[in-house]
Amino acid sequence: MIKGFVLFLLTLTLTLTSIALASPEGDMNLIIDAVYRADGETVYRGLSNENQEALSMVMVMMTLAPDQVALQLREQLDVQISPSEVSSLNEQELISVIIDSPFFRSEIPYSRDMIACESHTMLGDTALVYISIVNEDSVYRYPMMLQEGTWRIATSFF
Repeated sequence: MIKGFVLFLLTLTLTLTSIALASPEGDMNLIIDAVYRADGETVYRGLSNENQEALSMVMVMMTLAPDQVALQLREQLDVQISPSEVSSLNEQELISVIIDSPFFRSEIPYSRDMIACESHTMLGDTALVYISIVNEDSVYRYPMMLQEGTWRIATSFF
């Protein structure tokens, strides 16, 4: 009984600590780092639950037309992928295919150190993270929300 209570207190303390230490800028930096590593699993975990659900629906639709999807991926992203490979992808693998594609790589800054999370504004469990890119005048805003102890990208992609 006491051992279970101690385990409960330890779990509660770790959960509260992770929530207290979570930062929109820190979690966005983890996602950006994952993009540069083509780490689809980490990027997927950095998406809001709503975005993850939407991506799951896209995956279902992809299985209905793998030939067309493979053709689109080859033409638009310059990746070599077969219909059978498309049919076997999970969400994290699809993200990896996209962010590791020649087209995507040509669209992001050459070096990770060219991107900086400048600041953020927060209201409750939502935040806006401000990102700048070296040699660009614009500052980009990304909405994030706190879910399950981490800040996740809340921008709808679909």
